[in-house]
Amino acid sequence: MEVIPKPTHGSLDWLTVRHRDDAGNVTFGASEAGALMGVSEYTTLADLCISKLQPPVEREPEPQMVKGLIFEDALLNHAGTLSGYEVTTPNFMYRKGRFTVTLDGLAYTPDDYDNPQRIIEAKVTSAYTVASADDLPRSWVMQGHVQQWVVGLPVSFIVFDKRQHLNLVEMPFDEALMDQIVQVAEIVGNDLDTGAIPDYAYAQMTADQVQMLYPVKESRAITADDDVVNYIFDLETTRNQLKKLKDEESSLMDSIARAMGDADEVTDAAGFTMLTWRQQKGRQSFDGKAFQAAHPDLHAQFLKEGAPFRVMRLGKGNR
Repeated sequence: MEVIPKPTHGSLDWLTVRHRDDAGNVTFGASEAGALMGVSEYTTLADLCISKLQPPVEREPEPQMVKGLIFEDALLNHAGTLSGYEVTTPNFMYRKGRFTVTLDGLAYTPDDYDNPQRIIEAKVTSAYTVASADDLPRSWVMQGHVQQWVVGLPVSFIVFDKRQHLNLVEMPFDEALMDQIVQVAEIVGNDLDTGAIPDYAYAQMTADQVQMLYPVKESRAITADDDVVNYIFDLETTRNQLKKLKDEESSLMDSIARAMGDADEVTDAAGFTMLTWRQQKGRQSFDGKAFQAAHPDLHAQFLKEGAPFRVMRLGKGNR
């Protein structure tokens, strides 16, 4: 295991350490293990692969991350109270194989600060009830396994869950699962070291990701195989169904409006509200055309052109 001084969490330096090792090979954070194994709630394998092929970029933290950071110190302190350990946040990152991990806390016995006994991972969730190890989300389990494998210490989660309950949960370690994680990390890491998106990740990419990574070549056509023909027919059918549903929605709203007249609420026989149709304050809007006509030079100074984008339209080919 390699021990690395930890830059400020979330900084560009921290992201860079997590992005590549000293030889320039791809490494993964413990929290990315869920995406590697296809169990992340937020990130697909394609998302992860694309991020690893792009230079690291410092971004504003997501709301759920901000919430976790705010609660982290208090949760670690509470974990110490529940366990009898002294819990501190290490100023190091730890690397082994394809993984570079950051730890929320290390737990020490009060009379021995040279030998940590346990890893403490702090979690705040509004999605899960976590009372025991059986309740741990799969993405957390993957993260904890990587942390334990790299550092060599058992992992406990201190969790503030959706019921607003606090629980300290020890994670069982599964050697076979960890072997699978290491194997997948090596396969994906080796493929990404070539600088190209692997086929298995390409198969998960969205249209937005495709157009971001592959600039359009004008007047280049592909010949549709059976799969693409079926995709196009299904797209046309889906768009027609969506239009029909939208038309039905409008028709139903018209019927309800005619029944309501000047009323702003519909109740059932018991007096419970079924639907409301209430007046809202009109929206303020900026009349850009009028401003351009009155102040063309000033208008031109503040024009901003967005990035070009591709539009997918159905053609009129022979059927």
